[in-house]
Amino acid sequence: MKYLVSSVVFILIAVVPFGSWYYLQTGLNYRKDALKELEPRGLFSSDGFDNSILKSKTTLLQLKEVDEKVLPEIFDQYNKSETYQVIAIESPVEPYDNWKTISLEDANRISSKYDNAGFILVDTSMMVRNTYAADMDGVRRMIEHTSIILPRIKEIDIKLKK
Repeated sequence: MKYLVSSVVFILIAVVPFGSWYYLQTGLNYRKDALKELEPRGLFSSDGFDNSILKSKTTLLQLKEVDEKVLPEIFDQYNKSETYQVIAIESPVEPYDNWKTISLEDANRISSKYDNAGFILVDTSMMVRNTYAADMDGVRRMIEHTSIILPRIKEIDIKLKK
């Protein structure tokens, strides 16, 4: 019984705090690495494209074809965000205010300017944050980065009555 109590105390004093620290440190390192990848790469610009629709919106530009199920699932994940929009070569099944389509010629012109990218992530200040390939690894990375870039809604502050 003495050894059981000693081992439980040791676990509570040493192992649990170390495990918590390791878990939190891993998450912090992941976020720091992702933010380094997401440093602004310059203002988005393209000939023949109206940049005013990008203002104050976090925009995902789809420039290459991917599986037809991928983009609607991504859109459904972020659709409730007030600042999220998709500009794609595909048109949605249902019409949405924050899903716009562009022509294939415009998409090819933009893609060639940005190293033949399949997706481009543009933040609310119209800065290109990253470009992604039109494969599943690029899509996974783009989803992770979109979650980091999207502005969070300010939570309601609780005020006490005096």
